[in-house]
Amino acid sequence: MEQKKKEHSYSELQREIDKLITKFGMTKAITIVHHLSGEPRSVKNEKQKVQLLVTFITTESRRLFGCEVSVTDHENTKECLDARMTTYHLIKTYTDLSYSQIGKRFGQSKRAVIHHHNKCKDVLSIPQFHKSFMSTYHLLERNVIQFLAKIN
Repeated sequence: MEQKKKEHSYSELQREIDKLITKFGMTKAITIVHHLSGEPRSVKNEKQKVQLLVTFITTESRRLFGCEVSVTDHENTKECLDARMTTYHLIKTYTDLSYSQIGKRFGQSKRAVIHHHNKCKDVLSIPQFHKSFMSTYHLLERNVIQFLAKIN
């Protein structure tokens, strides 16, 4: 079966930016865009923000996916596996941490982090087969964006 990738248009981007502005206001929307585009900041503040963001993503992911143990405990239930791969994927997406740095924080190898990150990308590429995961992932991602807006 051939997979079709959805093409995004400039008008769709503009609609999403308008939604972002409506939801957060102009100032916070600009801050979010600056953060996502990698605008440089002071090192100390950036390290603190990264630590806060990693902690938030980890705990929020466990909560939303219903994983009762810590992501670092390497529990192999479906909920914990989903929480773990989502955590690694979102940390990689919203921070400048390398796979090795992410792995060190969770007692995992670089290879394990890459595996979970790529597995999450694969799941996200076929949303029609993972509707429950997709809804939880998108809720978590929205929460992460709101959190980023608050700490900036």
